[in-house]
Amino acid sequence: MGIFSSSALFNIQEFYEVTLLNSQKSCEQKIEEANQVAKKWEKTSLLASCHDNLQKSAEVHY
Repeated sequence: MGIFSSSALFNIQEFYEVTLLNSQKSCEQKIEEANQVAKKWEKTSLLASCHDNLQKSAEVHY
């Protein structure tokens, strides 16, 4: 699998279409929503990284 899963790519595409291409949203709204999505993705990425590290650590001990 590449850098992004198909689910992540779908989420990015959906965010782009629903938020960034929406001419009825102000720039401020788009920035706020982009920041919220970035925080969510960061948190998800950090949790996945911690999970991977725990798995690797467990494999070393067995």
